[in-house]
Amino acid sequence: MEKGKLPVTEKIILESNEDQWRLHANGLITELKTSGIIKKEPGVKVRVNLVFTKIIPPERLEFTESMSIHANFEQVFIGGMFRSFTFLYEFLHKSTWLFFGYIEGEEKIPVMVLHIHDIKMSIYTQKLRDEQMKIFHPAFPGCN
Repeated sequence: MEKGKLPVTEKIILESNEDQWRLHANGLITELKTSGIIKKEPGVKVRVNLVFTKIIPPERLEFTESMSIHANFEQVFIGGMFRSFTFLYEFLHKSTWLFFGYIEGEEKIPVMVLHIHDIKMSIYTQKLRDEQMKIFHPAFPGCN
């Protein structure tokens, strides 16, 4: 990894909490400035400043289910796997928060963060240079 570069996708520890997220999600504040800790490489963690402009709580988040499992096993086994993955998907979905915003710095880096409350894990991903902002985050065209 290059010096001064963050991984495109990695776990992040958000240094804010649900009370703050709800203020934004309920329209009481228009943006949430916070920070997060990212593991850049083994033994190296960095703190980034984040600005979230859109926060969607679990009860307002909708996913479209589409899952397909293919394996070199008998169909009965695949059916069991499918049921297990469907259960896991539904379990994770009910406590998932979605955040859109950017990492503050010399250049604003658009990010999306998925926080799954029930397993206490957050994952961020950066918008790639060749991705169009209207695809990555249609409601936030201000960054590129």
